[in-house]
Amino acid sequence: MKKHIISSIACLLCIFAYGTERHWETHFAYNSVQLLALDCQEQVYALANGKLFSIDPTSEKITKYNNFSGMHGVDIAHIAYDAERQQMVIMYRDGKIDIWHSNKQMQYISDLYSKQMTSSKNCNNITIAGNMAYLAMDFGILTMDLEQYELVDTYYIGPEASEVIVNDIMISGDSIYAKVGDLVYAAHMEDNIVDYRYWTSRPASSIVFDTKKGNEYTTSNGDKWKVAGAKGVERQMSTKEKVYYLPDGPEMNTPYTLTWSGGRLWMVPGGRWVNQNQTPGHVMIYENGKWKNLTNSALQAATNNVAVTDLTGVAVDKDDPTHFWISSYGTGLYEFKNDSLVNRYTAVNSIMGSAAPNSPDRYTRVENPTYDDQGVLWVTVAGGIDTTLVAFLPDGTQRGVNFYTGVDQRYVINTPGGLLIDEQNPDRKWAISSRAEPGVVILDDGGTRYYGGDDQSVVRTEFRDQDGLIINPEFFFGIDQGADGSVWIASSAGPIIIPQDIDPMLTNDCVRLRIPMPDGTYLLEAERINTFEWDDKGQVWIGTQTGGVYVLDATYSEIVACYTSSNSAMPSNSVLSLAYNEEQQQMFIGTSGGLVSYIADPDTYSALDEEDLAPQFIDGSMFRWRTHNAFTYVEQIACMDNKVYALSANSLFSVDKNTHMVSSHTKLDGMSASNINHIAYNPMLNRLLVTYTNGQIDIITHDGEIYNISDLFLKQMSASKEVNDIHIHQDKAYLAMSFGIMVINMRKMEIEDTYYIGSNSSEVHVEYITILDNTIYALASGWLYSASLQDNLVDYTFWNTNSIPSGKAIQGMDVHNDRLYLAVQQKLYYRDHYQWVETTVKNVASLQTSKDELYIIPTNQNGIAKIDSTYQITWMLPDNTYHAIAKDGNAFWLGSHTDGLVRYDTLHQTRESFYPDGPISNFSYRIRFFDDRLYMLPGGRWANQFRRQGDVMIFENDQWTNIKNKDLVAMAPEARVQDFMNVAQDPIDPQHFFVTSYASGLYEFYKDSIVEIYLPHNSTLRSSDENNPMGYTRTDGAIYDDQGNLWVLNMGGNHNIHILTPQGQWHSFDAYYNGKKVEMHTTGEILIDQRNPQHKWIPLLRYNTGLVLLNDNGTPTEEYDDVVVYRTEWKDQNNNLILPTTIHTIAQDHNNVIWVGTGSGIFAIPAGIDIATSNKCIRVIIPRNDGTQLGDYLLDNEQINDIKIDGANRLWVGTANSGVFLFKPVSDYVDDPSYYVETVAHFTTENSILPSNEVLSIAIHETTGEVFFATGGGLVSYMSDATPAHDDYSQIYAYPNPVLPNFRGYITFKGLMDNTELRIVDAGGNLIKKIHSEGGTAIWDAKNARGERVASGVYTAICNTSDGQHNGAVKVMIFN
Repeated sequence: MKKHIISSIACLLCIFAYGTERHWETHFAYNSVQLLALDCQEQVYALANGKLFSIDPTSEKITKYNNFSGMHGVDIAHIAYDAERQQMVIMYRDGKIDIWHSNKQMQYISDLYSKQMTSSKNCNNITIAGNMAYLAMDFGILTMDLEQYELVDTYYIGPEASEVIVNDIMISGDSIYAKVGDLVYAAHMEDNIVDYRYWTSRPASSIVFDTKKGNEYTTSNGDKWKVAGAKGVERQMSTKEKVYYLPDGPEMNTPYTLTWSGGRLWMVPGGRWVNQNQTPGHVMIYENGKWKNLTNSALQAATNNVAVTDLTGVAVDKDDPTHFWISSYGTGLYEFKNDSLVNRYTAVNSIMGSAAPNSPDRYTRVENPTYDDQGVLWVTVAGGIDTTLVAFLPDGTQRGVNFYTGVDQRYVINTPGGLLIDEQNPDRKWAISSRAEPGVVILDDGGTRYYGGDDQSVVRTEFRDQDGLIINPEFFFGIDQGADGSVWIASSAGPIIIPQDIDPMLTNDCVRLRIPMPDGTYLLEAERINTFEWDDKGQVWIGTQTGGVYVLDATYSEIVACYTSSNSAMPSNSVLSLAYNEEQQQMFIGTSGGLVSYIADPDTYSALDEEDLAPQFIDGSMFRWRTHNAFTYVEQIACMDNKVYALSANSLFSVDKNTHMVSSHTKLDGMSASNINHIAYNPMLNRLLVTYTNGQIDIITHDGEIYNISDLFLKQMSASKEVNDIHIHQDKAYLAMSFGIMVINMRKMEIEDTYYIGSNSSEVHVEYITILDNTIYALASGWLYSASLQDNLVDYTFWNTNSIPSGKAIQGMDVHNDRLYLAVQQKLYYRDHYQWVETTVKNVASLQTSKDELYIIPTNQNGIAKIDSTYQITWMLPDNTYHAIAKDGNAFWLGSHTDGLVRYDTLHQTRESFYPDGPISNFSYRIRFFDDRLYMLPGGRWANQFRRQGDVMIFENDQWTNIKNKDLVAMAPEARVQDFMNVAQDPIDPQHFFVTSYASGLYEFYKDSIVEIYLPHNSTLRSSDENNPMGYTRTDGAIYDDQGNLWVLNMGGNHNIHILTPQGQWHSFDAYYNGKKVEMHTTGEILIDQRNPQHKWIPLLRYNTGLVLLNDNGTPTEEYDDVVVYRTEWKDQNNNLILPTTIHTIAQDHNNVIWVGTGSGIFAIPAGIDIATSNKCIRVIIPRNDGTQLGDYLLDNEQINDIKIDGANRLWVGTANSGVFLFKPVSDYVDDPSYYVETVAHFTTENSILPSNEVLSIAIHETTGEVFFATGGGLVSYMSDATPAHDDYSQIYAYPNPVLPNFRGYITFKGLMDNTELRIVDAGGNLIKKIHSEGGTAIWDAKNARGERVASGVYTAICNTSDGQHNGAVKVMIFN
């Protein structure tokens, strides 16, 4: 049989030793046994609720299995025993496959799990025949070789090879039968059964399948074992006696809330967000190692069969542990005594309100039951109906309390997220509003708990941390209090801590965890936190949404442990709840996959000794990429069921309609490329089509899965692969291409057809495409092409051509109310009986339809106009500029020019703006680092200016500050704010900086606001057009010297070189060489020589191309003693003449070599060359290594746009067409022509997230080593492994430290001296590995010299310089 599914990557894993598992215990539900398997030892295996357990018939011992048993998945779909090979086949719902051998080894097959597909990967049944397993899948039949451990074939047996859900498979004789609903598909095994045509169908009643398979087995002693559902596994002995086996466990695997009190664990499975989840209500109680379940049916019987759903919280009476309360987000509040329901409270019999007054049994939404120190039960009522807090007093009375932040200013909590009664100050209550005006409200009742006259309330929606940074979480999820009195708030922006000495009534100050990460952020800073719990050591356990559980020591400064699904028994990394049993030192962890617990071992469970750790723990992220896209200019919108996608400057982001969470979608997130040019939504399939300028095509499903179609991208063709327009029709997308029409089948996710519709099937450039009344219309080359969808559209003869209104400019084509509309020369036309009729609508920039309404974007781009049936215009939001519109109920989603994606609520006349943090533009002509601040400027020029609007974009502390062009124009309306070229930051005051413009002079900023614009009237700068100084005062090359003078280059005026002194005085002069003025028509950045700051290098980019070396002899403002050298030609080591026509960049490395990037390559001026007397240079030669002894010049004929030197003295070289190169020196001899010959890396759009191979500018963060690339498609960055070397080892540290079990990146050592050798040794002093530093940084993969990962323990890196004169050491703790 042909193998057409990727062959399996199988790995053998031994079952973990008991010594690793002994601290963990699983508490899964097993009350729905659905499948049995019998092995060769007659052990009975049972599958229940996706979990596996076994029964030993002799001892009757029940054994439960989990990932500590070596299993690779969590939710098991099916099991079957292969008796011939004595192995168990385990299929998981996510496509993972385990083969469990009798020797207790586990064979893992990941092919199906790794395969991208829209179909469910669920397995419904397994049939074993010979050496093959036939898997009944949700999409067809999958076969697996049980000896080679690989997937072999897939049979799509439905009509036309369509997918069908196969429920069971039977093989009888030479035939195979597949049960599919009411049908049975059959085929002969000797036929090519991959071909669906060999399969026939018949009624299912015609074939009898083995109903006992997986349901009933008989052992050798005659005992019958059967599936018994909620009873477990039934064993009927030869005596006819029946015994049932069922592992003890809760009723459900949904531990939404856990509560430990009085020796008992309560677990409830509710949930809610905007609405109720409608989860059946069970109360599950764990006591003395046994579970007691108050089932939903029992609870409903006690409430006269009223629904019991979404149980969310538990409060246990401190004076009577048999008395407890349980809240429901919908069905009220339940009171229990001795595990029996005694009262149920809703809006009918309490002062709690109902969100729907006519349905109190379904909409009395109660949360956060909590006892105070006087035995009063408090609850929060969602939505604030009547009253927000309700108190149930011991005497049976009820009182209500509301939050007022001012006179008649009531604060309402729509979705409660937590209620805390302050243990340090019982007069205070803290309440969480999770969403819809999220915040934390603090109420101080002044000691009069039910009298509101003296209440004081304050709402905190944002907090200020110890560094003065503002935290404004999008959501809040919980609140708790530590033993030290500190209040911990769980938010979407990490933990927020309010120490006891901070009064939240007076200030919004807070404290954040300060465990640093390499990118400058801190541990858990951007992680969604769901819950906290403290153990008896004062250590805090932090439950996260995606990262498992972190354990911090009692000082909150050290990580004790991090538990995930990969190093613990946790079935999921999404932690919902935590509860602690202090007596047993047992932490219960409720995850989305079920409940587990951890019992501490005093020998291992303690904070790590400080002497064994480096100063910091940082989550390693070496070699990672980051995107920095602009998202404010939204051109296209696609409104899906649950999300709205927006295309902004070739970048994609989305907004969740329910949570309003904003997410960017980049190549790092699985997108196939960077430059997106179109998006379109298919409502039939709820899928999004994404096309790229390079021909790549992605389809995103409703759950976020991305599927790539690469056929067009891979096709060799001369025509452009860009998509001009997209029309969705049923399950297909019709794409207007430069060569014709391409059809995408979005159901099958493949290119279905290409239509060459020109004469004789020639290519035509299709601009727009649409479909009306089963006719497809394509606007191409000034003609309207049309054809019936019923015709053979591949045949060009079926296409008709029709004329269109005269005019070259086409603004759009669309269909509305059964009419075809066309916008030509900014006028709107419709087609009536083959004739075009002009409407009264004018000034059309683009044409759009949404939800059966027709809209135009006007040519002045102010607002959006809706066109009615009489062609009357209704203006919407005329005070803004928009490019796209999508109607969504009572709201519109609008693509804004400067404010991202805007949601306009027509009911409330409100606007909200959404976009991810980023720069305001993807034009990044030049970038420059000063300390921790990255400046990004979008200008440009060559012979003339590019006339790009001037913005200043600043990236600092992982946040963008954008000084927008419109704000600058408002501050300086007389200037042409364009073509910002360069930036110089004041070395004395980092808030003070200057920006040069190749149009309107020099801009001075202080605290990100304009202070002054220097033009001819107030400076020595001059304009190349005296009549237009606002548009032609061209400046570049700004830099501060060591005396605090600002140097600026000015093109086109009387003088080219200008200096602004610290005293505010201007001076100007020119460079003279051999008595003649050096004309500077287009210059680059000034380079101040690090050997002698009196030497300034000035590159002349074009027209008189060359290098100027100016020696000001320490008197920058006096030109009488200046010495100038001007070189336009050089000779290389082989005496070849170099005459560059253009120079684009210069750089000086640590060995004082001057590197020159030209329009046709790169050359170097060695440090020993005096260019005043010699024009010698070096061109690096790369050997061909082909036996010819020949070589090629480094980057010969490449345009070099920028060169930057990193901390390891390596060259980062940005090119115009070939991406970026990283070169490493192999010699310290600057006259050696092989000086820089080792290529460390070469990044392009093909092997990285670079959005373009045109790299314009490079900037390196000196401290972190992160390298930023400004490209023709936007800004990205890469965390490199090089930083500047230190003078000694006093600041050496390693991160991450400790190394947690789930970490598989590089351990990074920083603070090293240059060329450090690190010898990694274990606790016994044995050498593990040697590594070397790049500048001040070295990395270790936690492996020994043989490539094996090292064992857990403490390792020491002994550091020595190459001359042996300096040494240091740092320790690293590794957990596996």
